[in-house]
Amino acid sequence: MPCNGNECIQECAMMQKEEWEVLKSIYPDICISNNAGLCGRTIKLEIPVELSPARSVTIASSASPQSQSHATRPLTVLPPFLVALILPPNYPLCASPCITSLTCTHGWYSSSDLEMQLAEMWTHDSQGILYAWVAFINGAEFLESRDITIIKPSPLTLLPLLESYDTHAQDTVFAETSFPCAICLSARKGRDCIRLGCTHIFCHSCLLDFWGSCIREGDIGRVGCPDPACVKTGHEAGEEDIARVVEEEEVKRWKWLRGKRALERDPGMVHCPATSCQTAMPSPEEEDESGWARLRTCPRCEYVFCASCRRAWHGPIVECMTESFVKEYMGLAKGYARRVEIERRWGKKNVKRLVLKYEEERKNHEWISRSCMECPGCGVQVEKSAGCNHMTCIKCNQHFCYLCGGKLSASEPYKHFNTKGKNCFQKLFE
Repeated sequence: MPCNGNECIQECAMMQKEEWEVLKSIYPDICISNNAGLCGRTIKLEIPVELSPARSVTIASSASPQSQSHATRPLTVLPPFLVALILPPNYPLCASPCITSLTCTHGWYSSSDLEMQLAEMWTHDSQGILYAWVAFINGAEFLESRDITIIKPSPLTLLPLLESYDTHAQDTVFAETSFPCAICLSARKGRDCIRLGCTHIFCHSCLLDFWGSCIREGDIGRVGCPDPACVKTGHEAGEEDIARVVEEEEVKRWKWLRGKRALERDPGMVHCPATSCQTAMPSPEEEDESGWARLRTCPRCEYVFCASCRRAWHGPIVECMTESFVKEYMGLAKGYARRVEIERRWGKKNVKRLVLKYEEERKNHEWISRSCMECPGCGVQVEKSAGCNHMTCIKCNQHFCYLCGGKLSASEPYKHFNTKGKNCFQKLFE
């Protein structure tokens, strides 16, 4: 279309203004500047390359084709192209935009190849070519539709740059997006929220109050995602999520409580027998069926003892002064030769102390057997003071029946008491 002097220039100026306003309304973060000059309007654009759906990028070495290629994790966006161009006074009716600079951040793509593709898109019938260019780059239309392969001399240098930019871009989008908090039921910006490892999102203040309260009360089993789906599966938060929410002192207490819980659940856990120490020690990592399996060394006071009889280490061959010895001793009459032998071998005071301990433990076991029910999940003894016979173990969250000790379904715990033919039928409150 031929230009007709000032009328054509004025019409082009109006079209340029309209095109810029439309482009800025659709891509406000991409449009950097638009300044008038002697040769036309100078425009600068910063256009990121968005990948939808997320795709991994393979980076191969141009220096050594036989070397191993490296693939990124799935990325949602690639570093932007910085585009500087001039709109001549008679654009778009008679002339095309003039690209003065096209730079790819981190140099992951050839700018000259992209510039040629953009130039081929221009025709004299083009109206609003800027929007087409931006959409072409932003929508990754110049890349392969499936697998993206980049040839570079140093793949290991480029790979972390691409992943770092993608992480930063996702964090920026997250910070400016509003999310509903399922705890306080209010919408908060991402900058005031926490996205947990399970991808559920809650506002920081709600999680801080909830987790902080659970940690102070020692109920670390509830320090996890409050979403009903995660609560149902018993999903607990990891250390990384905990550290992002609560204070350092609470993180330390959470670690201590978690270690304490692990020891309590360890069936082979023993306490140091030294009265002034009492440090708990977990089971050995390697199983050993020999007498050395009983050897324990306290990490705190370095006392070496036997895990079976809780006495000073007596070697792997010497038999322990165990319950069988105590029973045998108690069944022997005073002055009997075998009784005297045991007293000489282990010491009369030690034997009497073990007899008292045995009697005390026997009475405790009798009381526990009469008054408690063992959790079928972790073995802890549970005493019911009031309420129904549907129990939930505070240690392992196992649902069970207090009458028969059977495991109950967490989703349908009362089916056990409503099924005809079972011994506990209609005995929920007995």
